[in-house]
Amino acid sequence: MTSMDRRVILITRRQDNSIMALREDTMLQIKLGEYRIVDPAMDPLGRAAVGASPDMSEKDAWEAGRGCWVMKASRAIEEDEVRIVNSKGTILAVAKVRGLIKHDNRLEVVGDLLEGDSRVGETVQLNRAQNPISYV
Repeated sequence: MTSMDRRVILITRRQDNSIMALREDTMLQIKLGEYRIVDPAMDPLGRAAVGASPDMSEKDAWEAGRGCWVMKASRAIEEDEVRIVNSKGTILAVAKVRGLIKHDNRLEVVGDLLEGDSRVGETVQLNRAQNPISYV
């Protein structure tokens, strides 16, 4: 089990020591597809390519992964961090989430890349869903 597979449970207690709230701490996960060239005029972020390539840097993975996605804004904005993974579950980048920008029916994640994060390079188990957005 890697550090990314562990769950953190947050418990808030009242003064009488009873449990007031219980929630599981999660993270937004964006799974990149295969690398492909796109028309920058058609991409909301003006990118010339999207997807994961074998030797991409953390910065390139963040640029490829931060947008634009169909996701529930109310759910995504609750997350403190986002990890960008490839189709094999290798973590390519981790960033702190600062907000979301709407592009028609899609959202761009705004945040700060945590360059050099120790989780980059770890492999995590992916769910079987085809949706590239998940909360882990």
